[in-house]
Formats: sequence, structure tokens, C-alpha cells
Amino acid sequence: MFIDTHCHLDFTVFDKNRQNLIFECGKLGVKKFINPATQSSSWDKLLTINKQFNNIHICFGLHPIFIELHQDSDILKLEEYTQNTKTKLIGEIGLDKRLQNFNKQVKFFKSQINVAKNLNKKVIIHSVRSHNEIIKVIKDTNFTNGGIIHAFNANTSIAKIYTDLGFKLGIGGIISHPHSKLKQTLKNIDPKNIVLETDSPDMQLYTEQQSTNTPQNIPKIFELVSNIYELNPDILKQQIYNTSLEFI
Repeated sequence: MFIDTHCHLDFTVFDKNRQNLIFECGKLGVKKFINPATQSSSWDKLLTINKQFNNIHICFGLHPIFIELHQDSDILKLEEYTQNTKTKLIGEIGLDKRLQNFNKQVKFFKSQINVAKNLNKKVIIHSVRSHNEIIKVIKDTNFTNGGIIHAFNANTSIAKIYTDLGFKLGIGGIISHPHSKLKQTLKNIDPKNIVLETDSPDMQLYTEQQSTNTPQNIPKIFELVSNIYELNPDILKQQIYNTSLEFI
């Protein structure tokens, strides 16, 4: 059995076929899903989806890509929604140096880390060219709850800093790229520190760039990960599943 630890099934591209998609995923052994939020305007829709599908586990957060839309009042709203919902997580939060207004990103990231700390929640972190800054915030806030580093794609030293801080590494479509350095990194990382994700509908597999990504690709990602570790695939699958259960 698999868990997709990061997919955006609330996105409009899935509105017409969400129920059928969940059914088809189940046939492939993908039985549970973690759906992080991106902006406060999507949170009520997530609540509705969570009521319709008890295997879609949701959390709330303010994604850096929408930094221009986030308002200070959203932090109080984040605390309220998280307290009133059965969830172990806050996310998707983080930093992205491809985007403008980095100082505001840092402000909102710190605020959300503090909410997670106060509510004893783990976090799902989006990091693009920002590992040093993210690690600094985690250390400066003395955040020890851990979480998932979404779409991890960095070297072994960065990976070990995160795992030492209590984080798991989210492995997705990047592993399918033929020249991905992530494969070498994973050889040096204990598989107990990884989880699988698709980031659906984004982060397509290398061979499927023109299609909409879905959680149906989790078994393909697992196969690529399994090729890296010298473990019985069934044992590895169970280990990754058990790790993923920590977040739902």
C-alpha cells in the first residue's frame, strides 16, 4: 500500500474526475493522500473535499508562490483552521528564490513555523534555492516537530542536516530525470527518512512531461527508489508506508 504525501487534489483540474481518480489510484495500491493548501482562499474547499473523502488528509498553509496574496490576518486564520481540523500538519509553507518579495516570504514562513510550534504540528516545507535560509529559520525558532521537505533535490550534506532536525525527505518526479543527482544522494540516506509524493498535478515524471501528473504515478516513483536501495521491495514499501503514517 502507498501514501502520496503531497498532492493537490483540490485543484480545479481534478474537479470533474476526482472521485474516479481516487478509485483508480486505489487499484494501484495508492490508498491515502495528503493534500496541503496553497492559499487561504482554498481552505474551505479542502474542508469540503475532506468530508467527501476520508482518505484525503488535509492541512492548511500559505505557499510562497502566492506571497502577494497573503495577508497578516491569514496567520490568525491558519491557527483557527488548524485547531478546528483533525490534522498533524501545517503546509505548504516555505521559501522560493525564484519569486519576488523574499523578505515577505521569510516573514510568513517564520510566522507559520511559530504557529506549528505552538500547536505542536509538523510542517510541509517548499524550498527552492533556499535551504540555508530555511535551516536558519528552523534553528532560530527552535522548531523540533519535524515534517517533510517537499520535492527534495539537494546533496547529502543538506539531506543529513534536515534528517538530523527531524525531517523526512519527499521524493517525487525529480527522481525520474536521467541525470538527477538525487539518486546519488539517496544512496547515502537511510530509507526510513524518505516518503513518496507526486505534487499532482505538477512535477511530472521525466517521460510524461505533457500529461497531468496524478497520484497514480506513486508506484512508478517507488520503483525508481527501490532500484537505489538494496532491500527487498516489499520491506522497503512497508517501511516507507510506516514512515508516511506519521503524518496522517
